Amino acid sequence: MTDRASRKRFIFRPVRAALLLAASLLPLAACSSNSSMMSGAPSRSGYRLDSPYGNFLAARHARQMNDNTAAANYYMRALREDPESALLTQGAFIALIADGRVNEAVVLTPSLRQMNPSEYLPRMTQASALMLARDYDAVLRLVAEGPSGGIHAAFNPLLQTFAYAGKGEADQAIASLQKLERHPLFSGVYMHLKPILLDILNQPEPTEAAYREAIEGRERAGTRQIDGFARFLERQGRAADARRLLEEQMVFNPDNPVLLTALRRLDSKQPSAPLVGNAVEGMAEAMFASATALGRSDGGDLAELHLQLALFMRPDLDDARMLLGDIYESRERYDQALAMYARVSLNSAYAESAQLRQAWCISELGRTDEAVRILRRMASADSNSPRALLTLADMYRQMEKWPDSAREYTAALARIPRLEQRHWTILFGRGVAYERSKQFDKGEADMLKALELQPDQPLVLNYLGYSWIDMHRNIERATRMIERAVQLRPNDGAIVDSLGWALYRLARYDEAVVQLERAVELKGGDPVITDHLGDAYWRVGRQEEAKFQWRRALGLKPEQELALQVQRKLDQGLDPVAAK
Repeated sequence: MTDRASRKRFIFRPVRAALLLAASLLPLAACSSNSSMMSGAPSRSGYRLDSPYGNFLAARHARQMNDNTAAANYYMRALREDPESALLTQGAFIALIADGRVNEAVVLTPSLRQMNPSEYLPRMTQASALMLARDYDAVLRLVAEGPSGGIHAAFNPLLQTFAYAGKGEADQAIASLQKLERHPLFSGVYMHLKPILLDILNQPEPTEAAYREAIEGRERAGTRQIDGFARFLERQGRAADARRLLEEQMVFNPDNPVLLTALRRLDSKQPSAPLVGNAVEGMAEAMFASATALGRSDGGDLAELHLQLALFMRPDLDDARMLLGDIYESRERYDQALAMYARVSLNSAYAESAQLRQAWCISELGRTDEAVRILRRMASADSNSPRALLTLADMYRQMEKWPDSAREYTAALARIPRLEQRHWTILFGRGVAYERSKQFDKGEADMLKALELQPDQPLVLNYLGYSWIDMHRNIERATRMIERAVQLRPNDGAIVDSLGWALYRLARYDEAVVQLERAVELKGGDPVITDHLGDAYWRVGRQEEAKFQWRRALGLKPEQELALQVQRKLDQGLDPVAAK
């Protein structure tokens, strides 16, 4: 593999692309089936594995392995032996919610609240159970008796809002939600929930005004806001207005499954239910909306637990399942993501997306043949949709099966009657597959076409420009393209490296050093970028610094061919390698 081929210039996440984690679960599976553990045999450390301490260690290990089911079971086993332990109670509580067993977690909330009355999550869980039981007065008492500062300042108003709404006390509900209007994290949650609350309270004119306020001036509004507004307009007998709203949004998001489903519902003239029909569903929506806000602010663990509480109150909330699956994938927990996607309803707007994500997770778990069969079956079942073929093409490209990837991209493109701006990603993906399978002329044509559709796309500018320079073609144009890519993404280490390497290939070594040093600052863990900086240092006479960078590149575990090249440079210097 050449340096050009080994360099990671193109990172494309079609569904979710990451490393395989399944093997890390094997030690836990072996442990949980170990007969000595079940029989209470002593460990090498002297404690019994079925003791509270042994079960606690097993639970912690399970949590580290992201096996919430096993963690919850071990914690509960330990807790039965030591029911007064705050540590075990807290661990069991968190693991149960993370595993979706909220009913069991609710049982532990009185103990936890007695141990620490101000702790947020037990109060939120107990409130969720009370909301589900429609005991709105108890929810309000829970808020009144508890703390009001910190995180409670955000969630107390949400609980009060929908408890008052459940009691039919509209003024108090609206006033409670109003407290979040200027909250630094939850102002967006407020905008999302305001029309939903007013709709629950059966206030049509304020509901419409709130929906318009939420989407006004936004080129691409939130999908659930648009769906909720369209449903509201339909129920007001304004189907034409609902259609106009959906079609306007389809211009910016033409493949959105929720919008497409809404349009099909209009075509079928089926009656439309409200997005959120009552106070309990409103609280579930609040937990879902708060999870998206927390996720954006690096509150991933809490977002995961909020989504489980949302599903506890509203089990049909497939939006929460899709977001949970996405969180699991981002953490490489593909088995849990697969289970979550499998629970999405076949009647859901997300049904096809969930199946595609399942196929991707199955592939990440090492069951590639099974994933391919699923995608082939989906492609055959719907001869008009390119999505299964595109997922297959992305999957092959991740596995570096370049000819197979190019073939599937071609088949997907055949299902697209007219190329639009948004299709640049498909041409770019096929262009990469062609280039990596040594069909550069075809790849070049695809990338030029992608730039016609999206002229300032930095990934395409960078990839094609880098390739041209590496092949000594169109040097001036290629350099301008990479400079433009850097302007568009000045903090992308890979693109800054491309500019540095282009200057190096043009023998502008002093300028190359400046760019490559910056690239290393931005992306210091990349062995290729580090190797490039070493080459540039050597060319400007800074040999000791060059050797330091090459040794550092080796420590970053590069691919085998690059490692051999770097080692030769360390042994012989740069010039003999360049001459060869």
